Amino acid sequence: MTQPTFNILPFPIHRSPPVMTVPATSDRAAEVAAVAPVDVSAEDYAALVESVVKASVHFARRKGVRLDSLPPQLRSWLLDLCDQGDPTCRVVHEWLTGNRRFCRSLSGEDV
Repeated sequence: MTQPTFNILPFPIHRSPPVMTVPATSDRAAEVAAVAPVDVSAEDYAALVESVVKASVHFARRKGVRLDSLPPQLRSWLLDLCDQGDPTCRVVHEWLTGNRRFCRSLSGEDV
């Protein structure tokens, strides 16, 4: 017959929280230039923009309309596309950062 194991104590693990750093603007521009697609068809680029915008709107509706509601990788894709000058991503970025021109006002609508 086995003995009960209620006297086993867990070993404490002390971990420091990860530190996130924001790269400098010049570093970010260099990264975007290095990763920018060179030979991408217009259809592939449109599919990329569509998937990033669709996922961004999904997360914004689910977690709140702010840029912090996006996962880090999706946020970096959105910012990279904004840096490349894509108008759809720029509108979504402005909407997430609180630009009131892109927010719907309910005062002027007839219900």
